[in-house]
Amino acid sequence: MAGRHSATRGGATRVRESPDPRTAAITTTTADVLAVNDEPLRYGPLRLAAGVTRWNMSSYYWLAVTSIMIFTYIAAAQTALLTTVLGVPKNEQGGVVGVTGLIGEVVLIAVVGLAGAWSDRLGRRPIAVMGYAIMGGGVLITPFVGSVISFYAARAVIAVGVAMVTVMITAIVSDYVRNETRGKANGFLGLCNGIGALITFFVLLKLPNMFEGLGLDDTASLRATYLLVAAIALATAVLLQLGLRRGRVSEHSEHVPISTLIKEGVREGRRPGVAFSYVSAFVARADLALVGSFLTLWAQQYGTDELGLSEAAALARAGALLGIANGVALIAAPAIGIIADKLSRTDAVLISLATAAIGYTATIFISNPFSPLGYAIAALIGVGQVSAVISSQVLVAEQAPVATRGSVIGMFALSGGIGIMIAFALGGTLYDAWRPAGPFVFFGILAAIAFVYGLTIRSKIPNQPHEAMDHLDDVSGIPAGAQ
Repeated sequence: MAGRHSATRGGATRVRESPDPRTAAITTTTADVLAVNDEPLRYGPLRLAAGVTRWNMSSYYWLAVTSIMIFTYIAAAQTALLTTVLGVPKNEQGGVVGVTGLIGEVVLIAVVGLAGAWSDRLGRRPIAVMGYAIMGGGVLITPFVGSVISFYAARAVIAVGVAMVTVMITAIVSDYVRNETRGKANGFLGLCNGIGALITFFVLLKLPNMFEGLGLDDTASLRATYLLVAAIALATAVLLQLGLRRGRVSEHSEHVPISTLIKEGVREGRRPGVAFSYVSAFVARADLALVGSFLTLWAQQYGTDELGLSEAAALARAGALLGIANGVALIAAPAIGIIADKLSRTDAVLISLATAAIGYTATIFISNPFSPLGYAIAALIGVGQVSAVISSQVLVAEQAPVATRGSVIGMFALSGGIGIMIAFALGGTLYDAWRPAGPFVFFGILAAIAFVYGLTIRSKIPNQPHEAMDHLDDVSGIPAGAQ
């Protein structure tokens, strides 16, 4: 078969795409416009992969805006829900937030590998659409829970959708854009994430306060906002069905078992670049969890206990603090994407991990999150979190072989889930028993450890011209027979 070769893994034969950059490993349909000439279709400064249209790319970036908008709201609004709907005492809320995060990460660990593997077989679009539908359904039922146990169950449902969408955020941008502009593409992703987060902090989190002004009570105001967010998620599922590209990333001559695809993600971890991307994900994926959950909890409790604000007003004030962090991230994201294209992707990750380590550990010096120092450190955390997420995503997209990219990215998300699970398992205890900065200091230490690990293997990670790695397959030094 011209332009392709077959490889045997786990007893199943797979047809892989050729490393010819003009025949990108994406199956096509008659509805797609193929860009198989020497000059690929452009989306601003981005060079799109074969078969990807500008409408596909625009739909993806809408996914980027709405996903972070919804993820952030879910984490930020839970403190108000625990107080208003469930009546959880404030001295127990850190533990509840920790358990909630732990449950979410256990679900994520169970789902992300399957989501990545299934997307290799079925295509990215059905996984993204299903993820939004599940997430929207979970958000819909959350404000009507009657106990902490039912709250945990609702959050577990949401976590299934979040896990599926999270894997697709990274996988789709890796598929849609050629490697030499993936840094910029992920920079735009960070920009869209920042816009989505700002919409949450400056619009969605203010809605309960606005609804109260219209005469609704605390519970009704919060429920109305949750219902609006659920509607956004479900509407986005419909848009993605219409806008994302159809087809698979690679063709298989035979069905490969899902267990084999998951094993591929683990196996590829023997590549130094893939291994470092997994480690960086361990730290980078904590950003929404730590900032969205514990920083919101800290700010809202300070607002009610020390400043005497109502729950809705404290939530709005907390949203402003988080808005500073994400506003700075919004500005920094495109620059970080450009840096990731100019430098080696490994060095970009190392710089990001160092910034994250400094920002997280600096929270130990804060007592008032609304002080000038609190805002300054929140801004530094914003830079650290967006740079770690963008640079690690670019690194894994570059280092993952195209034929198993979905599996590798599934394991990338899984590694992040494990890191967050560990952080949540100790973070809630540190928050209640030690100080509100505890979860951040702990993860700052983990970021520093990841930075040191990256330095030790830096020389072993392939550092080729970015455009030469569009179809990375055998540049790792792993003997062909070992794959």
